[in-house]
Amino acid sequence: MNENIYSDNFDENWDIYDKALRKIGIRKRREVLEDGEFHLVVGVFLFDKDGNVLLQKRSMTKLNNPGQWQESAGGSVLSGETAVNAIQRELEEELGLTTKFSQEDCFFQNINKDWITIWFSKELDFDIKNLVIQELEVDKIVLLKIEDAINYLKSSKLKNILVEASRNI
Repeated sequence: MNENIYSDNFDENWDIYDKALRKIGIRKRREVLEDGEFHLVVGVFLFDKDGNVLLQKRSMTKLNNPGQWQESAGGSVLSGETAVNAIQRELEEELGLTTKFSQEDCFFQNINKDWITIWFSKELDFDIKNLVIQELEVDKIVLLKIEDAINYLKSSKLKNILVEASRNI
């Protein structure tokens, strides 16, 4: 794989977990995980005061899901971070938004091939015009009614997670 064509940082360290979320090691992002090893990923669906949801279209330079519409913000949990710390960092990096999260904002987690995603939802008072997107990671953002947002999401798994997120706010 030619790492130079992606905006992802392949030198970042990830804590590695087993399926029960017990930490079992640390690896560089570029290292292949063994069966039964997982790194943590966080994602958040942000809702405005009117119940609209913010989606982002990922940059074409991202390794995973380039050019696809996804959750408001998200990414990998770095070594030493908690999921709450990571979602706060990702939100600030990708959208320029600073807010506090707690474990109560977490509503779901799902296990994938070699990562576990911890999902958050949050209602915030924000103006989309004031958000500052990180162009290396985010191509564009939109604020949509839930029904319209579901049509933007190609992944049926993400559609189901969005529906669950909307019930959580």
